[in-house]
Amino acid sequence: MEQLARQLRALNIPFRTSEPLAPHTSFKVGGPAALFAEPRTIDELRAVLSLCREQDVPSVILGGGTNLLVSDKGFPGVVLRLAGEFNTFFYHGSTVDCGAGVQLSSLAVDVCRRGLCNLEFAVGIPGTLGGALVMNAGAHGREIGRIVLEALVLDRYLLPQVLSRQQLHFAYRQSDLPVGSIVCRVKLGLSHGQKEEIREKCRQNFRLRRERQPRQASAGSVFRNPPGHAAGRLLEEAGLKGQREGNAMISTIHANFIVNCGNATSADILALIKTARSAVREKYGVELELEIRLLGE
Repeated sequence: MEQLARQLRALNIPFRTSEPLAPHTSFKVGGPAALFAEPRTIDELRAVLSLCREQDVPSVILGGGTNLLVSDKGFPGVVLRLAGEFNTFFYHGSTVDCGAGVQLSSLAVDVCRRGLCNLEFAVGIPGTLGGALVMNAGAHGREIGRIVLEALVLDRYLLPQVLSRQQLHFAYRQSDLPVGSIVCRVKLGLSHGQKEEIREKCRQNFRLRRERQPRQASAGSVFRNPPGHAAGRLLEEAGLKGQREGNAMISTIHANFIVNCGNATSADILALIKTARSAVREKYGVELELEIRLLGE
């Protein structure tokens, strides 16, 4: 890792060592990253990833840290948070070209202010556009995949490649992004509408989100909805609302959320996940699949 740090310093790519990851995640838990880099351009991103591969150092893109549970031991490799040009977006008529690091909710607000529609559902959804594309984020019956025109990615060989919506094969909470690919930019197709109607829809969606989801630190929905079921309903009917492990709790507002009540550990949250899965399996014979990602040992 020392050699990698020297090389990044020589390339003038911002980085820090032993960086605590808890402040960078919505769960507010997790140990440190051995190295935390912030590439500002595609060339810098390629350089960091190339060095990691040459030295057999594991790496991961952090995104907004909103759909992630980091181990208490942290991550022994390089965590990358996209900066610089990855946080820019600009318009071409009713198309918006966005960096993968752009915050989805902030983009949605800007789009709505301009009298453009199709992104009202995303107001209040945390995380970055890159992460939203990978997970096909959605709410209120809408999904980001429906308005993606194309995505610029680095493929497994770190070569730029443009993928159309059809090539991404969006499905419920997933996209068919080629293995090893990293999202760099995304083009979204919007429509012109009535500003006040759009703004009112945004206000409604934001209000519903505030009413139906906990405000404590969480990572959003923990489990995917099984076919024909709502995970939150299964968890609630299994009597799991309010279940605690240490300082982590299954939300009393929405049972598919685990919240950090203060100083929770990753181990606390994992124990609750295990309890929830076991209870739903025993009561309904349904195996819940994680929607959040696990990082670290």
